[in-house]
Amino acid sequence: MLGKAWGYMMATAAGEEEFCVSFEMGPSPALMLDCGLTIIGCNAAYARLIGSDRATILGRSAFEVFPGSNDRQTCMVRASCDRVLESRTPHHIPHVQCAVPTPDGPGSEERHWSVSNFPLLRADGTILGILHCLADIKEPAHMPHANQSIQDTDARSTLDLEKERLRQLFQQAPGFICVLHGPHHVFELANDAYYQLVGHRQIIGHRVEEVMPEVVAQGFLDKLDAVYTTGQPFIGRALPIEFQRVAGGELEQSYIDLIYQPIFNDMGDISGIFVQGNDVTEAHTLAQEVSYQAAHDALTGLCNRREFGRKTQDIAGSGLNALLYMDIDHLKIVNDRCGHAAGDSLLIEVATALRSQCDDERDLLARLGGDEFALLRRDCSQEDAVALAHRLCKAVKDINFFWQGQRYGVTLSVGVVTFGDDETLPFEAALGLADAACFLAKDKGRNRVQVSSESDEEVWQQQQDMDNVTRLREAMREDRVILFAQKIVGLQDGRNRPADFYEVLARLRNGDGTIIPPSGFIPAAERFGMIEEFDRHIVGKILAHLQARSAELPDEACYFVNLSGATLSASGFLEFIESSLAAHPAVHSSQICFEITETAALANVQRTAGAMRSLIDMGFRFALDDFGSGMASFTYLSHLPVQFVKIDGEFVKGTLNHSTCAIIVEAVSKVARAMDMCTIAESVEFEELIPRLRSMGIDYAQGFALHHPESI
Repeated sequence: MLGKAWGYMMATAAGEEEFCVSFEMGPSPALMLDCGLTIIGCNAAYARLIGSDRATILGRSAFEVFPGSNDRQTCMVRASCDRVLESRTPHHIPHVQCAVPTPDGPGSEERHWSVSNFPLLRADGTILGILHCLADIKEPAHMPHANQSIQDTDARSTLDLEKERLRQLFQQAPGFICVLHGPHHVFELANDAYYQLVGHRQIIGHRVEEVMPEVVAQGFLDKLDAVYTTGQPFIGRALPIEFQRVAGGELEQSYIDLIYQPIFNDMGDISGIFVQGNDVTEAHTLAQEVSYQAAHDALTGLCNRREFGRKTQDIAGSGLNALLYMDIDHLKIVNDRCGHAAGDSLLIEVATALRSQCDDERDLLARLGGDEFALLRRDCSQEDAVALAHRLCKAVKDINFFWQGQRYGVTLSVGVVTFGDDETLPFEAALGLADAACFLAKDKGRNRVQVSSESDEEVWQQQQDMDNVTRLREAMREDRVILFAQKIVGLQDGRNRPADFYEVLARLRNGDGTIIPPSGFIPAAERFGMIEEFDRHIVGKILAHLQARSAELPDEACYFVNLSGATLSASGFLEFIESSLAAHPAVHSSQICFEITETAALANVQRTAGAMRSLIDMGFRFALDDFGSGMASFTYLSHLPVQFVKIDGEFVKGTLNHSTCAIIVEAVSKVARAMDMCTIAESVEFEELIPRLRSMGIDYAQGFALHHPESI
């Protein structure tokens, strides 16, 4: 066999004899391997090392004769040999461990070696094998320059320790690392984290496509090829990759931060790829959960308002679309009677019923908050949208909801609007119209569908009211609600009435400085349930005004402040008044007279009267506003503890031309005086009314003929 090797050398090298002598007599163990890594030559030093003769060694695999101390060591040597065969250039391994027979007896000892592999080339440049040389890195006598100084030996030992430390750091690095060699991406190095990632297989010395076929199918071999070809790194964040961690097992998906970095040799050519990454599956999964929760309603699982807005940003111009704005009717009854747990359970059933009528490919369904939902259907005509709205109404009405043995039913009010290519209506405007149409459907009796368009006058007015509410909320937040005061002038000198009475009138100052009268926001505030918040805002402002002017105001001064019936009977209003007085200690409750309209007072006489008495006990006074506008019986006055009756302005103005109005005004004056109440005539806009009202016994008058409101 050795002769066969010499024959190869004769064909490929001129100095055959010199080579043979050097190989045979060399002090370092050496082997000659063919391309299959079978031993075809062995020198005397190698035979002595393993305590065997050449006949036993030749023809065997190099890894049978010189196995590593473990699979990883063997794989490192195999990878080095494969690299030499591929590149036809030498390769050196600074450190491997291998057990060899002890020279003085049975058994073996662990030795540390460096390994050098050199290509054996024919004259035409093709490779015929490898010269495999070993050097004992712990035995100076076996190494070149055995007579080196003690200092050099110490330096080499320190270097060896540093190399070992770096090797350990590499193996124990928390992120996974491997080195791939050559265009076929042969595993050359891999740390412990990489082995944990890929699971059951041995990879060193093998191509990626051989040992990890699952990543090839996922396109990662193509990415490696691209990096090797172009020299451009690849960086991927949270890439979904499936690994077969258990032999024969199912693929398991992980999310990986991954970097492929090209490795360049001394000539500037790409020789391999450095792979680095981290398994970020847990962090990615948590981020996905957080992202899902941020985009979805926690109760129903539907898109929330924020996600609905994001997904509809670019919907305009994508064909004719339909938008349905939905509000559940009577959900408050369930919440009030059964508690919010029942209300939440019913909301889930409503969401399920709505979802059952949706087309997953065309529809986007969202819960906007509370009992409001929205549905966007792409490529939908108005006729189809109305039909869909009626199906949704039926689905909700058919819900059989039972709570503690009692059945409760709800219905749906729906506003419908279409927009898109053939319409000039942008999405935000469409959403506003649909919302207004939905509110109008509730106003008209609920459980109905209201179709909207830009030319729809009812919907336009509804939208104006909604805009007014928004304007009012902004004005309160920015302190642009301004107060005016109009004098209430005494007419009967003989009754010794004080003259420092004022009605507080609220206005809004617009952003451009213009003043908006009450008709521009009060009806909207009442309609959309904001009047209680507004009333409290006004009470707070007038108390602050009285506190600031407490030193200059006479004790008899009194400011008439309007209250809605909803505010007066709302829970917590008395506590609000008590805390407000405590915050303004210079203000006396007698300086405030609350006005409540006749219609609001009579909506629930007993409840209203009870709330009034509680405030009267605190020192406040009350006036019944717009008396006569509701055509109420005089007997109601006996149930309401008021000190002032303000006669509706239409009757007051009518006393000049209509005898009936004069009779009514005079009758109110007489009844009020009999009940020890004072009368105030509203809307006194003409001076000729003043002597007439005085003759009828009216105590006070208020209007432009007496005083124009002034800002306070």
